[in-house]
Formats: sequence, C-alpha cells, structure tokens
Amino acid sequence: MEKLNIDKVAKLAHVSRSVVSRVLNNHPNVSEEAKQRVLEIVEKYNYRPNTVARSLATRSTYQIGVLTSRIGEESLGNGYWSLLYLGIFEECIRRGYYVSLSFYSSSMTDELHEHLLNEHHLDGIICLNEEVTEFTVKKLSEKEIPIVLVGHNPDYPDICSVDVNNYEGTYKAVKYLIDLGHENIGGIFGDQNVQETEHRLRGYTNALNEAGIQPNSEFTAVGSYTQHDGLRTMNRWAKKFPEMTALFCASDTIAMGALLALYENNISVPEQFSVVGFDGLPISRYLIPPLTTIAQPTYGKGEKAARLLIDRIQNKSKKAEQVNLKPKLVIRKSTAKVNQTRTR
Repeated sequence: MEKLNIDKVAKLAHVSRSVVSRVLNNHPNVSEEAKQRVLEIVEKYNYRPNTVARSLATRSTYQIGVLTSRIGEESLGNGYWSLLYLGIFEECIRRGYYVSLSFYSSSMTDELHEHLLNEHHLDGIICLNEEVTEFTVKKLSEKEIPIVLVGHNPDYPDICSVDVNNYEGTYKAVKYLIDLGHENIGGIFGDQNVQETEHRLRGYTNALNEAGIQPNSEFTAVGSYTQHDGLRTMNRWAKKFPEMTALFCASDTIAMGALLALYENNISVPEQFSVVGFDGLPISRYLIPPLTTIAQPTYGKGEKAARLLIDRIQNKSKKAEQVNLKPKLVIRKSTAKVNQTRTR
C-alpha cells in the first residue's frame, strides 16, 4: 500500500482533513462518531503524522524545553535528576512531544540566553530550580508561553507547579526517629535558597518541639545536596557531638556521605547510630546498611510536570495548579531503637 498521509486518512475515514487534524491533536470539537472512524483508520494502518506537517497545520513545534542550572556534580550524576528527567521525557514521548534539556548559567552571554528561550522553537518550558525560574519568567513575562515549575515558588502563584510535600516527609522521618527513642537528632539540609529547604527545616523542628525536645541549632547544617556535604558535616559532628545518636538527611545523596563518615569514624549503623534519608532513590536499598528513607515519587513528579505543561499548551487546562505529591516512609536497616547502654 502507498504511504499514508493525512489526506488519505481523511478519505478512508470519510471526514475532512481538518477533522483528522483535530482528532490527532485531541481537540474537543469533534463528534464521537467521526473521532472513532479516524482512530480506527489510524490504528489499522499504524499511521504516524509527519512532524513538520503537523507543526505547520497546528502552528505548534511539538517541542518542550527543560531548563535547569549547572549545579556541580548534581546536574546529571545525582540519581534524583535522572529519575526526574525520565518522568518528563517519557510523558512527553507518550503525548507526541520532543524534549530539549538545557543548562542555564547567569554567566552566559545575552545571545545564548535568548537562544535558550527562543519562543519560536518551544511550545512550553519546564523550570527545575529557582534561579532558572526567575530568569525564565522575567524574559517571558509578556509572552504567552506556558511554564511549569518543579518545586513550588510563592512568588509565582499564577504558574503551575508540582512538588512533594516536603514538610510532611521530614516530619514523618524525624518523628520515626523520636519514636525509636532518639533525642539528639542531627539534620543536614540542602540549598537554603529554595522553599523546600524551609519546609523540611520546619518539619524537622516541629517534630522535635512536639515531642518536647529542644532543637539544638548546632545539630543542623544547611549546604548542598551532595555526598561531600554529608561526609564533611558528619565527620565534624562525629568528633564534636558524641551524644548525637541519629541523623536526618534531606537527600539520599547526603546520607551516602554521612554513612561513609560514620564508617570512617568506627561508628556502627544502626547499632550506635541511625540514619534516615530523603528521596527513595533506587540506589538507597543497596547501601550498607540499606537506607531508611522518605520516598518521594520523583519519576511521577517529572511525569506530572510534563502533563500539566502539555495540558496548558493544548488548552485543556487554564487554571494554575500547585500539585503536592505524597511522601512515604520506607524503613530499612539504617535505623534502630536507641541503645543507651552502648557508648562511643
């Protein structure tokens, strides 16, 4: 059979070319009968519309930009980002959109900044941190280009965003350690310039306060979501605070560094010290010991961000949604009841 195009699909389905276009782009203004005829032909002949032709017909490029800043080893090496990107990319593929991933830096030339946000090449943009968000919103404030944020930002209530409930996840983690009998609980947190850090700090502090434990400012550190920060901070605390028996880490990567520091200081986990992470990365179950963690749906977060953006692009949703996903406590072997008879 000769190669199928949109005109031949229209002829076989006994509809106009414009009806086929509306069906392929999920336009609501199509009768159910006509839609079924078109879909039957599409399925029968495995028709896939030519991207260039589809773009010309709909004035859409079917390309989405994912923009993040260059954050040292975190940009691609951190398992969190890989899962997030995968969720975005696979949802876009399912919906027929191509994705470009770009790294933003304030040190770039103005020409390169303009190239990153070339509105003629992108139908929408997903922003992955606050530095990128401020840059993007400022540049596109007068353009009607849909934007979705990963991570809530109170400065932009009219822009869709998706995140995990950071307060609830941290509160669960610290309360679990308290229920195990721990009172001297450290906390290592990530970037202090993002709202999620504020929420996780509040969850940590409130869990302690509600248990009647006075938070100790020396037991908290704010830095970055890296193994290095976990290693450096726990190395210092292991020597300075022998009374500390447990630690909440704001990411599994921080926890990896902390576990290494404990090992290097001959402190056994969980017999002498308990550690809880945050993220639920696949690698966390393969650490020694396997890490108790607050699992967030990282893949689902990327998937939901892409879904929100494409729905906005296709005018299926005009309301700005701030979506909160649920965290889950996953108990493994890095935590145990406090053993007050054993000292270090």
